[in-house]
Amino acid sequence: NIIYGFDIGLTQTRFENEFVHIIGNGRLEYTRLKGEFGTGTKVDLIDDLSNVIIVSYTIVIFGDVNGDGSVDSIDAGAIVDYENYLVSWDPSVDVALFKAGDLNGDGCIDSIDAGIAVDAENYLVTIDQTTGLATV
Repeated sequence: NIIYGFDIGLTQTRFENEFVHIIGNGRLEYTRLKGEFGTGTKVDLIDDLSNVIIVSYTIVIFGDVNGDGSVDSIDAGAIVDYENYLVSWDPSVDVALFKAGDLNGDGCIDSIDAGIAVDAENYLVTIDQTTGLATV
């Protein structure tokens, strides 16, 4: 369960105020990939009465592969590290990272995607957060 379409720099407060409306006895609990609200943040809807997780979602911010909520050269470096086998992502566990990192939509995460992340950081392209693709 991946959710996306949020702006870069999404905060927990904005997420809760603009995108979520809980009806009944429930609450949200978050597990962040990093300290920030970015790719890999797990959002659990918990039943207050039973403390059972009703549903879980993972947030994706396209271009943000390090989970800090922004798209910058750190993400580009992480993509290059993945491409060069310096880090590994498990396709069954790190689905959000794979989704966030494929910025040209070709199904591969490589230096082209890293270049797009750098271009986004330098305002040369915009990453559409609904499609995950970069536009000039």
